[in-house]
Amino acid sequence: MIKDIKILGVIIFISLILFGYTFTFDEVPEILAQGMQPTMMPRLIFSLIIFLCFFQIYQNKSLKSENKDIIKRNAFITFGYTLFIVLIADKLGFLISVFLFTLITPILWQRKDYLKITLYSLCMTIFVFVFFTLVLQLKFPQGILEDFIIRNFY
Repeated sequence: MIKDIKILGVIIFISLILFGYTFTFDEVPEILAQGMQPTMMPRLIFSLIIFLCFFQIYQNKSLKSENKDIIKRNAFITFGYTLFIVLIADKLGFLISVFLFTLITPILWQRKDYLKITLYSLCMTIFVFVFFTLVLQLKFPQGILEDFIIRNFY
């Protein structure tokens, strides 16, 4: 518990410093801003990180300190898969990358309910697309999906 609080404290401290650093960013004229100012997304992300750290501290306050198990093999496989997705995301495109990540990661964590995983992956991909593209008006790389659509439908 004490070790977790120390680690979360460091994460909160770094996030607060980076959040403060966003106030040094230049403002973009509204006509050039594509949906939001450049400072908005980092501030949202750092605020979310800080909130989740405090939530984790609150959740762990009743836990007793105990020796943690050694990191299991699945954690390293998940890390490698995440790194792989990050490296090929530009080629695959945003939608396919998010779908594959949310589809394969639970399977790596040894979940067996494949129908629920597929529905979760599809719903999460649609939600992320709608939220970031339509609500926040951010444009993500379309990758091979864009090439496919242009080649076959235009």
